[in-house]
Amino acid sequence: MASVTLRNLNKVFTDQQTKKEVHAVKDLNLEIRDGEFLVLVGPSGCGKTTSMRMVAGLEESTGGEILIGDRVVNDVAPRDRNIAMVFQNYALYPHMSVYDNMAFGLRLRMLPPFYKQLMNWGETQTIKADIDKRIRETAKTLGIDQLLDRKPKALSGGQRQRVALGRAIVREPQVFLMDEPLSNLDAKLRVQTRADLIKLHRQLKVTTIYVTHDQVEAMTMGERIVVMKDGLMQQCDTPMELYKHPVNMFVAGFLGTPSMNFLHDTKVSIDGDTATLENGFTVKVSGDRAKKLAAYNGKTVVLGIRPQDMVEKSFSSSIVHPSDTVRMQVDVIETMGAVKTLYLTVGKSALVAEVDAESPAKELAPIDVVFDLDTVHAFDPSTEQAIF
Repeated sequence: MASVTLRNLNKVFTDQQTKKEVHAVKDLNLEIRDGEFLVLVGPSGCGKTTSMRMVAGLEESTGGEILIGDRVVNDVAPRDRNIAMVFQNYALYPHMSVYDNMAFGLRLRMLPPFYKQLMNWGETQTIKADIDKRIRETAKTLGIDQLLDRKPKALSGGQRQRVALGRAIVREPQVFLMDEPLSNLDAKLRVQTRADLIKLHRQLKVTTIYVTHDQVEAMTMGERIVVMKDGLMQQCDTPMELYKHPVNMFVAGFLGTPSMNFLHDTKVSIDGDTATLENGFTVKVSGDRAKKLAAYNGKTVVLGIRPQDMVEKSFSSSIVHPSDTVRMQVDVIETMGAVKTLYLTVGKSALVAEVDAESPAKELAPIDVVFDLDTVHAFDPSTEQAIF
């Protein structure tokens, strides 16, 4: 096992049509701990896959260093980096059986060309036995031991994905690189496979870098998450820290379903140790939050409220003061089993709330909503950085 360190990593492409330079990855600095499961997440084109491909050696970096363990691997060929990659399309050999797909890389690595001339018969048989043992043990772990004689065309999408994982595992690499390996699976199988991957990582304890654009995968699988945008790392932290303490509006809006409500042009007024925020309705914060807003007295901020932090008044467990309640109009209701998603308007503002399925809310009718003031966020409108 090994850590992976990226120091000032850069990648610049030249657009073949416009001949302009595209800075795909910008000064990426990251320390991935030995045995960690780290997720790179962000929208298409943010640089996450390019970063992984540079670690794999499939893309040459424009600048910076890549270390696997204590070794700088910028000039090391991909096959010599002791990594294994699982691709989005699985990249299985269609003419080979599952067994041979899993064995192919091991044979190339462990049996030199013309091995009959270079090794005696006993050594060759020992290596072949070791390869066979690894394949059968891994296949049993992944639940594909009954499929070893089949060709990829006879497998389902989930089975092919497990074969691709098995091919990576049998190599016993220092680092796993996974590029959106679940994107071709249906929704139900994706959920099950996520859990299987987490269990597998706990068992193998191999350093894993996982790329996805799916925030649900990132939040449920990553020990830490790197959020990227336009080639820049926006924030790197644990899933809950990212959710509770986003550093800017992009991170706040990217993580969480439904996404955070942003209320622009929210006026701030300070009265002693209390700050009042007004945007068609009024909320008040005090203590440290009010102090952080002191510099914005008489100015505007962007107020951020997660849908889960808006509670229908009759379901609020706290004692609610009338001034803390906001009356809103319910436009649309989406019922999803245990919860309802409410699309609301108040003044000129549109918000989304996620409330208990037993809520009495009705479409085209008013509803009283209470905000959890300990979880609201405020952002600087010019920099989009978090105030709190």
